[in-house]
Amino acid sequence: MAPAPAAQQATQTVTFPVLDPPVLLSDGASIGCPLQPDDLTHPQPARIQVVYEWWMNRLLGLQAEDVKRAAEAQLDQVEHPEIYREAMYLGVFTIALNQLLIPAGVHDFTVRDLTFPRPDRLRYILSAVINFFFFAEEQGERVLRPLEDEMNELAKEEVALIEENQKLREKIEEEKEVRVQNAAKMAEFRPDEVRLHTSLKTMGHEMDDLRKTTKAMKMDNEELRRRLTELTQENKNLEGVLMELRGQIVSSPEKLQSKIEDMQRQLNRDKEMFQDTEAKERQTQSKINALTQYCQELTTCIRILDDWSVDVEKLRDAESRLGEHEDHLRNLEAEQSDLRDRIELLERRIHNGREELTRMKDKMERKREAAKGRKRDLELQHAASIEEKRHLDDEAFKKNLEAQAVEQHIRDMYTSLNTELDKGEKAFKRIKEQITLYSIRLNKALDSINELNALDPEL
Repeated sequence: MAPAPAAQQATQTVTFPVLDPPVLLSDGASIGCPLQPDDLTHPQPARIQVVYEWWMNRLLGLQAEDVKRAAEAQLDQVEHPEIYREAMYLGVFTIALNQLLIPAGVHDFTVRDLTFPRPDRLRYILSAVINFFFFAEEQGERVLRPLEDEMNELAKEEVALIEENQKLREKIEEEKEVRVQNAAKMAEFRPDEVRLHTSLKTMGHEMDDLRKTTKAMKMDNEELRRRLTELTQENKNLEGVLMELRGQIVSSPEKLQSKIEDMQRQLNRDKEMFQDTEAKERQTQSKINALTQYCQELTTCIRILDDWSVDVEKLRDAESRLGEHEDHLRNLEAEQSDLRDRIELLERRIHNGREELTRMKDKMERKREAAKGRKRDLELQHAASIEEKRHLDDEAFKKNLEAQAVEQHIRDMYTSLNTELDKGEKAFKRIKEQITLYSIRLNKALDSINELNALDPEL
């Protein structure tokens, strides 16, 4: 269980003096803080919140409207925001105020200090803030210089981001132009691609048909070659028979002549068939050559389609890179907006710090003079206090003597009172014993009376 704020204040090491109410009021009035005497004796939540808002605006550059906007932004993410509105504002206000109080040395500030403020806690918190404020004034240059360096670094980062943003914009414009050109080219070549794809499918079917036809023609060609070989062999056999017949003596020349004519006609028919087969072979070979050329053209078309597919993939990659560049550009624009907000906040804080530094230098001079006068007054008061202390020491010595005498008188009275109490206790014991004895006798008498009443009366 977390300790109470008062317990935390008692246990933590206080690194700053807790100022008295008059000092708090005078310092607050010199700075311009809207602190009233009643706020220190009877603090009210509304008044104390106004004082804290003034200090946040003075030292952090945060206004009440900024805190309200942050609380409203958080309320947009919950259901029934009207229920949590006040609690959300107090929570965000506490978080924002802790950005000031933690560097000032107050680490135990809670919402209870806003809703139920106590005078001692208020003095403790305001003392921390005022001491931190004067310390920040004395260390103004040391505080402002890192802020200026940070602002310069942020300005350099902003310039670098702007340059990178411009480069990315130019690159995106180039990518868009290339994308438009590629889209135009793709739109221009798409009908050809569709037509070629359709023709490629048709040519594929035709190629399958031609392969089947070629296979059938090859089989016919082989059959014709085999038939031609057989006919050639038969022709040779016939020529041999013819030579044999010519060498023989025939008894019937007419019959031989008719047989020779039949063989001649058969030979002519075989020659015509052979010539037809050769013509068919030449036609088949020309078709095979045409199919080979057609296959080469189809291979070229397929290679062109593959190249187009590669170009399409490149275009898709370019589109994805363009989307990544656009996302990166949006992120850079968001970072640039955040940097601008931070720079504006730092500029406001630096401007306020410079004004406060100039104003505080004048006030410090006046305060030095006032401090010198106050020091003289304090020295006089110190001398008067020493004299008064001596007088009070004398009176205290006299009072101690009187107290010792009174203490001795009280001891005597206590001794006599104890003596009287002992006597009274002894008398009380004697009376108690007598009462006990009397009770015993009374009980015996009552028993006797009861026994007599129990007997029959004598006439």
